[in-house]
Amino acid sequence: MAVKHKILYLCLALACFLGIILIFIFDGYIGLYDSLEMTSGEFPQIIEADRWPEDEKYEYYSTVDVQQGGSIAFTYKVQNRTFSTHSADVEVTVSHEQEQVAVLLSQPLTVASFDEGQLEWVLNAAEFVPADFPSDQRYDLSVLIKKGDVERYILVYIREASVPAKSVIPVPTR
Repeated sequence: MAVKHKILYLCLALACFLGIILIFIFDGYIGLYDSLEMTSGEFPQIIEADRWPEDEKYEYYSTVDVQQGGSIAFTYKVQNRTFSTHSADVEVTVSHEQEQVAVLLSQPLTVASFDEGQLEWVLNAAEFVPADFPSDQRYDLSVLIKKGDVERYILVYIREASVPAKSVIPVPTR
């Protein structure tokens, strides 16, 4: 009789251990995850889902820079790792000195369960820099991505159009 109880307790302990492991797996995997890819030059800059909470905690906003006359391609991805379909209205606005300048995108996004949805748009720097703005100064914009009640901020720095090339001094031959 004592052997049966030992096996029962062993099975109960293993079931509890397995339950705890499953809770950690589901807690780390289940949810909505959004990421943003910004390409303004040769290399894309990616802001992963786990970085957004850290940025909000320390009031830090991700930045991207572009030359005057250049453009930035944005790809906003939403991963739905839940058992139901996720629907939200996504609005992307551009502001300068806390005054809204333009709405770049406003459309609904629907993502099926355990699927990924994405939206793409382009910010052309030439459209936002005033013609009389000095070309040797930086012009700052903020991009607000609003998905439902979730807000994500990106700072865009528009720098001068071209940097003069430095002259190269040839190395004397010996």
